[in-house]
Amino acid sequence: MTHASDNFVAVIAILVVFGMPLAYMMVNRVYAHQERLEMIRRGMTPPPDPRAARRAERAGYNPFAYSGTGPYVEHDPSALYPDRVLRKGVTIAMIGLALLIGLSFIDPGRPGPWLLGGLIPLFVGLAQIILALMSGAHLGGWTLLGSPPVQPHTVAPPPQEGPYGWRPGPTTELEPPVRPPDVR
Repeated sequence: MTHASDNFVAVIAILVVFGMPLAYMMVNRVYAHQERLEMIRRGMTPPPDPRAARRAERAGYNPFAYSGTGPYVEHDPSALYPDRVLRKGVTIAMIGLALLIGLSFIDPGRPGPWLLGGLIPLFVGLAQIILALMSGAHLGGWTLLGSPPVQPHTVAPPPQEGPYGWRPGPTTELEPPVRPPDVR
């Protein structure tokens, strides 16, 4: 028979296990927001939001591509995407292989449904690897399509003119569009 104190202990344990990390994340976000607002109020430029920077990096934008010393390398985000999918596919396939090997020791005499815990991620990773190679990912200089690896094109850094660096030159003004003829 269970007592009310047993249920109380279970409820407190669940609140501690799930509630404490959630409360920590919420308090951490509130303090980070307040810190950014105070920096702006005092005239300081806050550092970029790391989550927004990660999203922009996944989209292919690299704000630090031009360091001022070396050549400015302009990356094509569509060329980087298959390589990222290939890396994720290899990671998932290796995790699936490790799980498959680990789960095979449960009952070495016969295979069972527990092996699906390793087979599913293994084949999901293999499917990602095949799709990435078909999309043009490079695997040590080799692609499934046989095309040579795409090199990022190099652009000369902008010239440094004047005390404030590069400024755009004069631009031509756009001409107004031709007016339609008057229809009577």
